[in-house]
Amino acid sequence: MLNILFLEQKFTRSLRSMMDAAFHWKRCGLRNKTTTVHSPILFFNPLPLHILWWGSSVTSIIQAQPRRIPSKQPALEADGKALRVVLLEIIPDCHEFHLVNTNSYGKVYRAHHRALNRMVAVKLVGCINKGGVSSNTYTSNRGGRPKDFTIQQSITHPHVLEILSIYRGGTGETTNIITQFMLGGTLYDYLQCEYRKQRCDGRYSSSRSGLPEIACRDIMYQLCQAMAYVHRLGIVHRNLKLDNIFLTGDTIPFIKVAGFGLAARLPADGGFLTEVCGSIDHMPPEMRRDSSSELGYDSRADSWAAGVLMIEMLLLDNAYVTRRSFPEFEIPAFRWEELRTEVRLSADGTELLKALLSPDPILRYTLGAALQQRWLLFHQPMYPNVLYP
Repeated sequence: MLNILFLEQKFTRSLRSMMDAAFHWKRCGLRNKTTTVHSPILFFNPLPLHILWWGSSVTSIIQAQPRRIPSKQPALEADGKALRVVLLEIIPDCHEFHLVNTNSYGKVYRAHHRALNRMVAVKLVGCINKGGVSSNTYTSNRGGRPKDFTIQQSITHPHVLEILSIYRGGTGETTNIITQFMLGGTLYDYLQCEYRKQRCDGRYSSSRSGLPEIACRDIMYQLCQAMAYVHRLGIVHRNLKLDNIFLTGDTIPFIKVAGFGLAARLPADGGFLTEVCGSIDHMPPEMRRDSSSELGYDSRADSWAAGVLMIEMLLLDNAYVTRRSFPEFEIPAFRWEELRTEVRLSADGTELLKALLSPDPILRYTLGAALQQRWLLFHQPMYPNVLYP
């Protein structure tokens, strides 16, 4: 028996700690401060914990003090305060900046937007503006192709993350993108939490774990609705993956597709795209450098990525038998046998998945056509009142 006790007085020390705790309870299904769990748990918790052992069983988990880094933390806090002062000057509409994520491209802050009176996300991207401050494109200081702001700004859809505004730094070396703030994190975070819940409940095993088909079906329905609309605009995402799909934080997943930095518009003359880009795990065969195709690829490259995402959701694991590497001449086999185990996927779902993962792009379903296949055509969406363009 495992009793999880979070001491309320520890959370009242700061507003941020309270928000993090509420977010953790919601994501991991812990609705009360005292929860009984009947098996060992691998906890996904951003807050440090002390574990008290009694004999051979865990008796309680009590909230501990935040971990302190004596050498680097003061410098980091000083840099953070200085950066927040700069942000207040560059983005006067926002205040109360709090760092929520750091990656190779920059930092993401949660802030309050005065005019909109709601929380927003502020993404700081280090870049080199070759086109000048007034240009709609920027080149990351990590190199690569210029990225166009207007692509994601031109898309208005319930399942596409909205860019509210864009600010340039005074020196032109920083681009600040303000978007909707997604309390639910990414789809990758959601699947990680689901994995840990199944371990907690004793339901996890290599042969029968995974996201339930009904949940996967609804997320795929939302994804196909969003991407079918994007493709009608002549835009190819080219970087669909778990980290580029965000959740609003509702109990039932409601997704927002983001990460259009590598997106491109199809040529007006009806031609194809030829640039190799995106995540290798979600890269279609016709996009590989060793591909014999001389024509290139179109929006069906996103169909392949959607099929890989579908397997990752159903298995809560990598879609391939072995990891992909670059460069490669043969794509590893998908884990079809594990999908058939315990009837994880219905016949209609399997039919759609195979159509999305067809090696021949001519035979591969577009995501618009996927909506007309039985698995999605007869699906009863969890959000029936959403109006799609």
